[in-house]
Amino acid sequence: MLQIYSTFLKGKVALVTGSGQGNGLAIAHELAKCGADIVLNDINPESLQQARREVEGHGVRAAVSVADCAQVTQINALVHSAIEQMGRLDVLVNNAGVIKLSAFPNVPEAEYDSIMNLNARGAFFLMQAAAQHLPHGGRIINIASVAGVDGRTLSAPYAASKAALIAMTKTVARALAPKGVTVNAIAPGMFDTPFVALLDEKLGVQQQGLPPGEFTRRRAADIPLGRLGHPEEIGRVAAFLASPAADYITGETIIISGGWVID
Repeated sequence: MLQIYSTFLKGKVALVTGSGQGNGLAIAHELAKCGADIVLNDINPESLQQARREVEGHGVRAAVSVADCAQVTQINALVHSAIEQMGRLDVLVNNAGVIKLSAFPNVPEAEYDSIMNLNARGAFFLMQAAAQHLPHGGRIINIASVAGVDGRTLSAPYAASKAALIAMTKTVARALAPKGVTVNAIAPGMFDTPFVALLDEKLGVQQQGLPPGEFTRRRAADIPLGRLGHPEEIGRVAAFLASPAADYITGETIIISGGWVID
């Protein structure tokens, strides 16, 4: 994919939050393959060091910054650290997020607040902090969810947080258009990540008494393309949105769900 633009991010710097594992790390890999130097962020320093070694394998520079993207002071420090370490910032990928398993009407207040603080509030202030440094042609890519499109999730606060992120994507896209910065969102469906394994254990094995893997198999059977997504498929769409091919795209949300959600 994007072979014609195989080095289109050479000399540019991308900050990917929540990139110690899963979708965030896959996004970092795909951007690095396109030549970008990467600033990896997570709250887990051990996972970041392994991620750094992997990303540097693509022949690019990689830096790490431990920060909680639900805390505005740490968000501001993260952006400052990225520029201090790499000298510039061209792409922000707002990937850090959290989901809890409590279903309505039994969601504790603290759980609601933790989801909204990271997924919506934190993402907003990351955009605000990064926007001051992004050049003309800069990119903001927000990782939302199909939950924000049609509420297809066990967690009402999670759906609300991702719907908020999609709405903010549109508003910030208008605000930054005069500066030549595009802002878009990706809304993944069900992907093969550690969280899916957790759902299989908690909801399938423990709550429903299903054999390991059966809960996941049944969920995948609901997807028209017949399988879970692979994290690198999100990364490739992020690479597209960062590429010159997406210069005239802003304020949009791209759904990646194998047909599970079609809007």
